[in-house]
Formats: sequence, C-alpha cells, structure tokens
Amino acid sequence: MNIKKYTALILLINILLLSSCARETKRAETNSKILQDHVLILDPAPNEKDIFWETRISFAAAGDNIIHEAVFTDAKNSAAVYASNTGKQVRYRFADMFGGIADIIKEADIAYINHETPVAGDSFGIKGYPDFNAPSEVGDDLAEVGFDIINIANNHMLDMGEAGLRNSISYWKEKAEEKSLKIIGGYTKADYDNVRYIEKDGVKIALLSYTTFINDKHKNSLSSNSELKIPYANEADMTRQVGLAKEGGADLVIVSMHWGVENQFQPNAAQKRYASHLASLGVDVILGSHSHTLQPIEWIDGKDGHRTLCAYSLGNCLSTMLYSYYMVGGILTFDIVMNDVGETVIENPILIPMMCHYSMTRDSLKLYTLENYTDALVSSHGAQLNGAFTMRTLHGYVTDTIDSEFLPEYFK
Repeated sequence: MNIKKYTALILLINILLLSSCARETKRAETNSKILQDHVLILDPAPNEKDIFWETRISFAAAGDNIIHEAVFTDAKNSAAVYASNTGKQVRYRFADMFGGIADIIKEADIAYINHETPVAGDSFGIKGYPDFNAPSEVGDDLAEVGFDIINIANNHMLDMGEAGLRNSISYWKEKAEEKSLKIIGGYTKADYDNVRYIEKDGVKIALLSYTTFINDKHKNSLSSNSELKIPYANEADMTRQVGLAKEGGADLVIVSMHWGVENQFQPNAAQKRYASHLASLGVDVILGSHSHTLQPIEWIDGKDGHRTLCAYSLGNCLSTMLYSYYMVGGILTFDIVMNDVGETVIENPILIPMMCHYSMTRDSLKLYTLENYTDALVSSHGAQLNGAFTMRTLHGYVTDTIDSEFLPEYFK
C-alpha cells in the first residue's frame, strides 16, 4: 500500500470515529432531555388512585359444623384407627373427616367456621340432637384442620343451660390461647362490647357475631342476674358495635349472622332487613348460617359507593342430617385487599360447593368438594334412604341458588 492510500484510509477511519462519537453524544443529550422532561411532568405527590403496592389476604368461610350423635360415634371409631396408625391415643378424631376440603382451609390465610354445638364438658354427657354437647377433642381438631375463627353464637348455645354455656365459653377461651384461635359469639355482659379482632399482615379485621334466636325451650335458661350475654341480633347493638369496631381501628368488619328459617333456600324478610342495615353501617362481609341449606350470595349497596358481600347461608359443613339438600354446603372464599393508601376492599368472592358424605349405616363421614364427588359416592350416600337423588340433583341445589358470578368455572 502506498503512502497516499494509507493516509486516506487513516483519515476515513478518524472521520467515522468522530461521527460515531458525535452520534453517541447527541443520543446521551437526547436521553438526558427525555429523562428531564419525564421528571418535570411527574406530579411530586401522586394521586391517591395511583396504587403502588397492596396487601392481599385470602379468607375461607365454612358453614354449620353440627356434631350429631352419628358424627361423634364415627369420630370415636376413627380415633381407634388413628391410634393404630400413629400410636397417639385420643377419644375422638374429627380432623380426618375434613380430608376433602382440608387443603382449601389450610391454604387460606384466615379460615372461619360456625360451630353449632356447645362444648360444655363430660359432666353433661356427650349428646347429639336435639340438645347437643360435643366432645372436647373437637376444638383441637378444628385447629388442626386450619380454622382460625370459631363462631359459637347460634340457636343451640343454651342446649346445656347457663352452666353449659359458661363452661363452653371457658373451654373456647382456653383453646383460643392454646391454639391461637379467635372465638366469637360467646360473651359476658362485661365484655360484650369488647370487639374481637384478628390481624394479618398489618390488616386489622373486626369480628362481630349475632343470633336471631335461641331454641324456645332454652330461651329463658339464663338467670336474671347471670353474667352471661346472648348476642341477640338488634339494630341498636349492631350500630353501636360496628361503630366501636371502626373507632378501634378496624380496616374491615366481618359479621356472623345466625338467622333465617331451616330448610329454606331463600332469605326471609328479617334476613334482608338485617343485611340492609349492616350494609348501611359499612360492614364489609356478612357470613350467614342456620338454614342448613345454601342461600344466595349478593353484593348489597351501602353508603358512598361501599358494597357489602352477603352470604345468606353457607349451608352445612359436617353433619348427618337426613336429606340430600342438607348435605350440600359451601366454602366461601374471597380476598381482602388493602392498598398503599389504606383502602380495603373485598375481591374475588367464590363459593366452592362441598358435600358431606356418610354411608348407609350413617358412618364413614368425609367432606368433599362437589367437583371431586362421584356418582359411586352418590349412590352409596346414606341420605338415599330418605329420598333418591343424583349428582344432577346436588348440582341443582347449587346452580338454582347461587348466582354464577360467585361460582367456580366447573359450575358455569
């Protein structure tokens, strides 16, 4: 290569390098300008609606847990099997009956159940319908399954009289401390207005509980000077206690309501009236029980755009009632969501239909999701003795009652 061609090549390389540097400098200046413009147009105090983080808590609620004689008899038989498999001696074993729904309960951050049977102690005798008294092992097993909140306000709470209720409240208080449970529905007059809270991930949830009645033969069981308090539903108490909950810093208010009429798939006028009042107070969730059947779920409009999620009845959980419509209950799941400006809302409410199975000899109890229930199990269910039914019958109890908005894809 001669000197002229070499010099020209060097010159060309230098020109290209200088051009590249100029482009990079210009790009850097442009990027800097874009960044400056971006910073300039940003509001230094973002609008409250600009959400940057949230806390999400999953909640699962089950219906009536009723310890009939056939239930505790089966639990006694299960205890023998449990002992032979584990070497652990217990008198009654209920936890295994929840096997088909246990994952749903355990996976929830918070789980609730309505326990519709007093636990008054062995001195009263272990009894089933019509006047119940459950074995003391039931609390341990509910905790083992994964329940965090136990409601005990219902029409059977005085089945063992005043002394039985006192014992039952003491029992659950001990279990609350031992198993980190929250117990609602059992009160003394002195602590009735002490709102119960459960806290999770910085979210404070108030828990209130009411029953509309006590079984007639027990409704006057409390002496006039009793220190105990039956949490009868009335608008004055609701208004006061929801107010106390909010004054106490509740981010969310959940109310348990034992109401309505047995065997009915639709709420009555009293249920509607109480639900409307609770919604007007800004309650976030109503968990209903007593009918032993599923009843509708709906959003109820309150004030200032607030909505209340109301499940009028979740049906039965564990029981050995005689007819097929009593065997289909549901687990209501939803998310409690708090954003970075302190707003808390309910999202994704879904009812997971479930089935309580027992054999033709009214034993071998086990809970299943209805999705996992089979035709073979249907044909062997003991309730067939009181009226034939099919899988289609069971699905009908769900789809005829619960709006598809609240059902999993399997039922749509």
